[in-house]
Amino acid sequence: MNEKYFHSVVLNEDRCVGCTSCLKVCPTEAIRLKEGKARIIGEKCIDCGECIRICPNHAKSAVTDNIGILKKYKYTIAIPSLVLYGQFRSNVGINEMLTAVKKVGFDEVYEASIGTEIITNVVKNHMLKDNKIKRPIINSTCPATLRLIQIRFPELLPNIADIETPIEIAARLAKVETAKKTGFSMDEIGVVFISPCTARMTSSRNPLGIEKSYIDGVLSMKDVYGMMLRNLNNGKVDVMTRSTKESLLWPITGGQGEPLGIENYLAVDGINEVIKVLEEIEMDKLDGLEFFEGMACVGGCVGGPLTIENPFIARSRMKALSKGLPNSAAGEEEIKVQIEMYKEGFIRLTEPIEPRAVMRLDDDISKSIKKMEMIKEMLKDLPGIDCGVCGAPTCKAFAEDIVKGNNRDEVCMVKSMKSFNNGKA
Repeated sequence: MNEKYFHSVVLNEDRCVGCTSCLKVCPTEAIRLKEGKARIIGEKCIDCGECIRICPNHAKSAVTDNIGILKKYKYTIAIPSLVLYGQFRSNVGINEMLTAVKKVGFDEVYEASIGTEIITNVVKNHMLKDNKIKRPIINSTCPATLRLIQIRFPELLPNIADIETPIEIAARLAKVETAKKTGFSMDEIGVVFISPCTARMTSSRNPLGIEKSYIDGVLSMKDVYGMMLRNLNNGKVDVMTRSTKESLLWPITGGQGEPLGIENYLAVDGINEVIKVLEEIEMDKLDGLEFFEGMACVGGCVGGPLTIENPFIARSRMKALSKGLPNSAAGEEEIKVQIEMYKEGFIRLTEPIEPRAVMRLDDDISKSIKKMEMIKEMLKDLPGIDCGVCGAPTCKAFAEDIVKGNNRDEVCMVKSMKSFNNGKA
């Protein structure tokens, strides 16, 4: 793994049996088999967690922080993913969950809903009214989708909404507000996100579009879940939700596009389906599309690899909880303030998202063309069954590895067996 990039998805070699399951599902072909063990190509990995889900031997896992990180700060704030509300049985209220989070050891709990409402208001009342902003606007919420675009669809980078994620917005506001009321410096305040996904851990260490993340630590939702269970119904409820119906549905597929009040938006979940739509957008086949919501996990964030509950059950619970919440309460003046925050750069992306040219065959165009021709010639001689026995996910990837000089030892076993059988005959 290239040390230039931090990744939250890691491999336990002792558990890997070289079954090729992960090879088949990786959307960026970032996995190879070498000497019977999976290897992750760091430059290609987008930390979507698909390999964690599929591995039958639990050889892939996520690196996250542990609860000990709270000791590093004088004041700690938890920002739980809104998906957390769908992980508990239906008779547990949001306020009870938030109180249980606080009792894990935090000084305060700050909901991500403030960030979702701001983004909805800015996109609806400013971005969609600005014809200079490239269409379709692609949501900037899912870090795995952003890294996918960076690697496979760099021409669509200008389409990404120029606004921070709900988590980053909530973290920044939480720090600013806490610094004012406590007198602690920003460095003395630790903001910890309780995450349903691996990509969020990566984005806190290697953020896209901003120089430095306001998230100081990331805990796995699976780890926090057990701690919360011990605190449920243990004393009085002292944290009250500020979430609205719209914000609670935000992490579910369609939850970002529907509140915009437009018909020409598209909401897609599952990394492979996202890829298909991005290909359509890249080829300019979706005329009139205003907004694209692409979520890497099936169902949206409820399908994250670090969640506990079945995503369909979690979605059902969140929809039920949302019915008891108020609609968005932001008035015209508040929306104006939020748009000004955006215009002044407080919640906008501050760094350009540069393409990661890991899919290129060569930086020299003439050499790249020659290598493409070499690959075409090699593919004529390969079986084309994408069996993965060679250690590459597809015959094309096998040919690319050879042409790029990354695979000098592996051979196509299917081709070798055919040659052997023909010679024997």
